[in-house]
Amino acid sequence: MFRNVSLIVAFSALLLLQTDSSNAGGDKKEDKKEEKGKAAKTPNYYPLQAGNQWTYQLTVNGNAQTMVSKIAKIETIDKLMLARLEAEVGGNVGQTEHLQQTDKGIFRHRSNGLEVTPPLMLMKYPFKDGEKWGGEFMALGQKAKYTCEAGEETVEVPAGKFKTARIVVTVEQNGLNIGTTYWFAENVGFVKQTVDLNGINILAELQRFELKD
Repeated sequence: MFRNVSLIVAFSALLLLQTDSSNAGGDKKEDKKEEKGKAAKTPNYYPLQAGNQWTYQLTVNGNAQTMVSKIAKIETIDKLMLARLEAEVGGNVGQTEHLQQTDKGIFRHRSNGLEVTPPLMLMKYPFKDGEKWGGEFMALGQKAKYTCEAGEETVEVPAGKFKTARIVVTVEQNGLNIGTTYWFAENVGFVKQTVDLNGINILAELQRFELKD
């Protein structure tokens, strides 16, 4: 059951990309100050260091389980540094994602090892309440399209109360609509997620998290 559901539930992870600090000529000190300023402006709605781990209460149609989501490692694929996120229930990995964060937003590049082309933008930076975006992508050899809408909301889960960026994602593929909502808390990750697919209702709520320095 979980393995089928896990193909639907998309867990997002972020990778903060470093800009090239080298520059021929010019004032290196000023360059570093400028780069530091740019880095400070880039939000971090899903910390990505290898070893980061989040524990959720996962409820599927009323049945509760514990799910552990962790950054297993950072992998270089097609010259891109991507975070490999693994979601486990009962000690079994049911879902993997390869994702990336840039100053443009959060992108999903792969799902269960299969490439998503072009990468799906889960969150757009800078975050703006009410902003919408979307597009088309290929996954599992099939074309799909998606739309996203951003909003602000404060939510309370077992791990506490968080001010969040709410992202409502709607994916349409082969006449099937999948509705997923994420609640991202800055410097924490997503603290809540819901999925609605043809009578299957999924709820994930953060219980605790462990972040590496």
